Amino acid sequence: MALAAERFPINTPMNKEEYYYRSIFEEHFPSESAARSVPSVPSVACSTAEALAWDTAFKNMNDPSGRAIKGVHEEAYV
Repeated sequence: MALAAERFPINTPMNKEEYYYRSIFEEHFPSESAARSVPSVPSVACSTAEALAWDTAFKNMNDPSGRAIKGVHEEAYV
């Protein structure tokens, strides 16, 4: 992640999971215009950044897969 901004200077992934998704995406769509179509915004379980403002427990989380949702996954954050 220390070099994420060098590899992906446009819409740099904010966590390892986003980095992994972006790596796969780039294999299929390597253009700059494709990179601009993949925004990196705070999200929990595919919510929007605005939705995070509704619940203070989510504000400091960035987990697009939803592992952060307590009790949903075996490895949920506690």
